Amino acid sequence: MWRHFKLMTFGCMLVTSSASRAQVADFHQGILTVPEVIAGEVAFSAEFRLLEDSEPMRFELIASANVSPTGSLLAATFHEGVLNIPEASVGGSTYWLEFKNTGNRLFTLTDWGELSPAPVTFSVNPAKLDPYWQQLPGFAYDVGIGANGDVWVIGTDPRPGGFGIYHLSRHGGFAAPGGALRIDVDPLGNPWIVNFYHEIYRWVDGYWQRIPGEALDVGIGADGSVWVASYEGVYLWNGLGWINYGGSGSRIDVGPNGQPWVVGMSDHIYTLVEGFWQELPGFAGDIGVGADGSVYVVAPAEFRFDGSEKLRSIFRWNGLDWDQVYGNAIDISVDPDGNPWVTNLYAELYRAL
Repeated sequence: MWRHFKLMTFGCMLVTSSASRAQVADFHQGILTVPEVIAGEVAFSAEFRLLEDSEPMRFELIASANVSPTGSLLAATFHEGVLNIPEASVGGSTYWLEFKNTGNRLFTLTDWGELSPAPVTFSVNPAKLDPYWQQLPGFAYDVGIGANGDVWVIGTDPRPGGFGIYHLSRHGGFAAPGGALRIDVDPLGNPWIVNFYHEIYRWVDGYWQRIPGEALDVGIGADGSVWVASYEGVYLWNGLGWINYGGSGSRIDVGPNGQPWVVGMSDHIYTLVEGFWQELPGFAGDIGVGADGSVYVVAPAEFRFDGSEKLRSIFRWNGLDWDQVYGNAIDISVDPDGNPWVTNLYAELYRAL
């Protein structure tokens, strides 16, 4: 790759990034352009010039300017002298790059790798694109489903910290104390919540246990992996604390193997592949992943001239793009069999059959 990388420094035209890929770094004619670098509380753009015949490869910082942070998970980061670029377009392929600041505006390339072209594939059931929706009793603002099939919802009745928390079963509902805004459920059927104050709690032996940190949303995989999305980053719970995977997000859910799927602050959609964020096509307002690997999103909010919200479509990931599913929703979760459960504009609760 390195020899090919150097040969492209003279006259090589690269594939142009689309508007939805605006935060991807680009290497062209010996210049590496990085649209956004996050360094602490500061964000800036940067341009680096490849020094010819340098071994190991070295780049000189030739320009930079302050920019407004976008919250993109594809933004580069600069921390303790290390510049990490999660995705860079090089000769029609994409790579992650790591540089060490060696002083005098020079950065040495210390590690790199090619990114996988597709984030995930799975067997698609076309029948589920035209489901029969069954309305369930009661009203809800959010729904979470565990890999064991347990369903918990956030109701519409105001409570301290948000709205009522309920466990649904064939025999009716069980109300848990407290209030929340977002909810998901672990493989044993225990809910994790995020409340109005962005505090995180999990249900342990009939009581809410406070988890350190703050979040906007929580997602749990069938393998028990717990992730949260927040303004400050996307985090994985290791049993004692949170591991920061960078970026920021408003919504999150987790695949059966612990792979997080995130809706960023600007409604872009991301997933983590081999330790690096990949952006998917399209935009979303919420996302849900089932224990079978099925991934669904709800379209972002849109409003009419009178201020009323439009109906928001539902889409399912087919491995390369999104297929529209009959129906509309605001929030979405997916059961172990790959069937979506949704709440709509009127806080009505439905499940797909």
